[in-house]
Amino acid sequence: MSLAGRRAKIVATLGPASADAAMVRKLAIAGADCFRLNAAHLQPEAIPPLVALVRGEEAAAGRPLGVFCDLAGPKLRVAKGVPTITLESGSSVTIGTSGSGATLAVDGIDPAHECPAGSRILVHDGKVVLRVSAAGGRAVTAEVMRGGEVSAEMGVNLPDVDTSLPSLTEHDVRCLRSALEGGADAISLSFVRGAADVVALREAMRSCGREAPIIAKLEKAQAVAPDALAAILAAADVVMVARGDLGAETAPELVPVLQKRILRAARSAGVPAITATEMLESMVREPRPTRAEAADVANAVFDGTDAVMVSAETAVGVHPALVVEVAVRIITEAEAHPEYRAAWAESRSSAELRDPVSDAVAEAAAEAAERLGAAVLVCFTQSGKTARLAARHRPARRVLALTPRLEVARSLSLVWGVEAIVVADQPDDHEAVLALAERAACEHGAAIGGDLIVVTHGAPVASRALTNLMRVHRIGS
Repeated sequence: MSLAGRRAKIVATLGPASADAAMVRKLAIAGADCFRLNAAHLQPEAIPPLVALVRGEEAAAGRPLGVFCDLAGPKLRVAKGVPTITLESGSSVTIGTSGSGATLAVDGIDPAHECPAGSRILVHDGKVVLRVSAAGGRAVTAEVMRGGEVSAEMGVNLPDVDTSLPSLTEHDVRCLRSALEGGADAISLSFVRGAADVVALREAMRSCGREAPIIAKLEKAQAVAPDALAAILAAADVVMVARGDLGAETAPELVPVLQKRILRAARSAGVPAITATEMLESMVREPRPTRAEAADVANAVFDGTDAVMVSAETAVGVHPALVVEVAVRIITEAEAHPEYRAAWAESRSSAELRDPVSDAVAEAAAEAAERLGAAVLVCFTQSGKTARLAARHRPARRVLALTPRLEVARSLSLVWGVEAIVVADQPDDHEAVLALAERAACEHGAAIGGDLIVVTHGAPVASRALTNLMRVHRIGS
């Protein structure tokens, strides 16, 4: 299945409604490019069979399909067994661990040690807001700033506190090892506060004996501070705008602004970005989205996201494949808008990029393809980097990424506009790459005899050099 008519990718979450071969096939045929495994609801041993499930449907899809495991991170929640209580605004409540004697017991953190006076404690996505008025002893006392009903296992957020909790829990480490052994293409990290959390995950991967690309979920207030965001972008391979917790950690009205800023910063750094949470939430039950949801998905596309992700919609929803079909239609319409590229016209500095030389070549290739009316931009890549850099410049022309490595092709399932093709050939010089590019462009319907194509790769090829070469070639010449 060609993606020539759609550039932004779609991530579908697998769950009870979709974790079987027939539904995975339907999701892939509908347009899902990558599948998310939510480790918060999985035991480690369940992860490899789900990866294998997706692998079994690649042939039917006709293209590489990515799979990433989303590690849960530490979960701060109202403790199990806490009776439902209604907190009145203006009243006071004590908060502590189970067994502390506090009115409101929480799991995952000890408020007495982590929550200083003046800091906020948010419950149930910020619907209930508490502010610590006194700390000490076995619990803290907090004023109820905004009241509401609180019950067991509701989520807790601490937006004003840089907690001592590690991003990786023991459960995460077990899931990580299982996902890597099972062949997952990427690992998503929750509870990211800074680049050190990403580095810690990479070190944990090395101890497992295999590394994979890291998706840093941006859901904490600390992570989206300008300096922290820049460092995370330098450390991670992909970022995710995780809007649910981000809205609770900051404020709902800030999320659209933060989304734009994160996506702009990610693209400037050459890092793919996923936009997630409640994209088509009403379709968990309904056969069509609300107008606001359709606008939300379209705006993520206009903001320049590489991919949009659906969660409960495909994990537990009543019609998962229809969700993906609707997402495809919304993305296609948004990308057809005449002002689709208007927000991307501003100049961009390459100073912050990891490899500015390769980026300059990629930019030149995208510009040449546009100015010359080339049929396609073909990237030969052994790591995926050439294709990611080309995608950063959002070329108007179709982008084919040729790679001899299936795992690289799967990793490109999250990258805007890139059609990854696994090739049997392992060219060893420029002319061999050119011949491969010409043949692949014609075989995949991207070009015909007489068309111009733009080819880019690293030379010498055998040494897996960084991208440093661009050539304009006429098919058949």
